[in-house]
Amino acid sequence: MRTATRMPVSLRRQIYSTPQYAPGIFENEEEHTEKADSAAVCLGHPITAPCLIPVLHSSTPSCINNPFMVNGKPYRVTALSFGAPHAAVFVDDVQSVDVQSVGSALGTHPLFPEGASVVFIQPLGKDSVAARLWQQKRGEIPFTREAGGVAGTAAMMLQKVLYNEISVHMGERSYAVKWDRNGDGVSITE
Repeated sequence: MRTATRMPVSLRRQIYSTPQYAPGIFENEEEHTEKADSAAVCLGHPITAPCLIPVLHSSTPSCINNPFMVNGKPYRVTALSFGAPHAAVFVDDVQSVDVQSVGSALGTHPLFPEGASVVFIQPLGKDSVAARLWQQKRGEIPFTREAGGVAGTAAMMLQKVLYNEISVHMGERSYAVKWDRNGDGVSITE
């Protein structure tokens, strides 16, 4: 089995950040306050190369909808990043997921050598999803912009929604996630 090349997070952020980068969109982002701005934040293009996420995966060029075994149960995981590793997992009912238990098991899975945050995603219709987040080192939290971007992008990648713009509902907030595949990449607006 190949091992992932471990590129420091700071270097990945430097390489993959965009001129529109705004502080707080990455993993160390503090929880949003009531004074949320409605300006679009550009997350850039999603990183899907396993060695850059990093995720130990060598069977295909990207880790998209691949099975990970946790406590004898398979979970279909899409690994991607906008600067910090994330596992996107589609579920039938996001409210019934044991986010703490399953998120922790997936986020510390040996296939993620640096660990990962886990976003559980439930398609709600052709242009919206609900999501819950287990964040690495913090447990379940209501949201981060990056996790919202991951949820929307994964849904578009796997054609769970049929548009380049999607509503992502996390906690009590809703976000518009837009993916301009030929331009600036993914942006998120509250």
